[in-house]
Amino acid sequence: MMTFLSNTTWWLTLALATAAATLPLLLKSLRMLFILPILALWFAAVISMGVKTGILAAFIGGVISLLWGFLLMMTSLLFSGVRQMAKKRYG
Repeated sequence: MMTFLSNTTWWLTLALATAAATLPLLLKSLRMLFILPILALWFAAVISMGVKTGILAAFIGGVISLLWGFLLMMTSLLFSGVRQMAKKRYG
């Protein structure tokens, strides 16, 4: 059924895809110069998952990594918004 969960290669490529989804949050400004290589890295990790462990594994890995990146982005936006509100109110 979901035998890819015991596959070390899948976990390594999931870690790579998750790291690639996290990279835009570490940049001060988002420019195409940085976004395109990050997207290429993420796609390469997901395609590698698909080749090594199957389409279902690639789909699940891609969804997990994108959800992780989305959650980190929302957390970052929340904290930066709270900081901005505090600066406006008490600054």
